[in-house]
Amino acid sequence: MQIIFDYYNKILDLIPVEYRLPLAILILIFLFFSLLKFLKKNLVWFVAFLLLLPAAYPAGKQIWNIVREWIKK
Repeated sequence: MQIIFDYYNKILDLIPVEYRLPLAILILIFLFFSLLKFLKKNLVWFVAFLLLLPAAYPAGKQIWNIVREWIKK
């Protein structure tokens, strides 16, 4: 992770200080619209994910219990 931060800081040093804020705003706007486009295209899957998310914990717990019993044997 430190390597990624080092690369980020090296690239950031190449950009003048007065251009960093507008660039950051443009990147955030791009990410926001990309997320909206993704959600529009995959809305059904996103809703299904949200509906199934509460069931994930008990299902994961059950799977872990089964695996733990196999390991004990």
